[in-house]
Amino acid sequence: MLGANIFLDYDLSRDHARAGFGGEYWRDFLKLSANAYVGLTGWKTSPDVEDYEERPASGWDLCAEGYLPSYPQLGAKMVYEQYYGNEVGLFGKDERQKNPHALTAGVSWTPVPLLKLSAEQRAGKAGEHDTRFGAEASYRIGDSLRSQLDPDAVGALRSLAGSRYDLTDRNNDIILEYRKQEVTCQ
Repeated sequence: MLGANIFLDYDLSRDHARAGFGGEYWRDFLKLSANAYVGLTGWKTSPDVEDYEERPASGWDLCAEGYLPSYPQLGAKMVYEQYYGNEVGLFGKDERQKNPHALTAGVSWTPVPLLKLSAEQRAGKAGEHDTRFGAEASYRIGDSLRSQLDPDAVGALRSLAGSRYDLTDRNNDIILEYRKQEVTCQ
């Protein structure tokens, strides 16, 4: 299955906006996606970094996610992401870098359709890295609780038909670019 998406992301707390454009290819046990992100709002005073301004950084990502047909409970994921700007906070406001990139590798285990456990390691420029662990509960309205607790039902979720309600794979966090505020004397 091929798909395309367009998103408008808006951060209410900071008044930032960005557009996202993407494409996806899904088949049984495999999902591939590519996304581009374009900042729409200009520079604003940063509430987190003193004497700095911030705006959404532009960038892109590629993602591959797959599951073993013989053991569909086990999955793996790879993501490469690249953002552009002189001081981009891909790893947070205190770890700003010029044109940062990162590679993420992760594994997941879904013992039953209701529960997914995951671990990811992300590595970037200049030795930046972080590790994330996740636990996700996903209740599908209309499916019985019995079917959502059945380990044999996980394989159906990895089929194209079973994943039709899955969300688009994209970075929902707006990555920010920073710059020193210019002081004008009068």
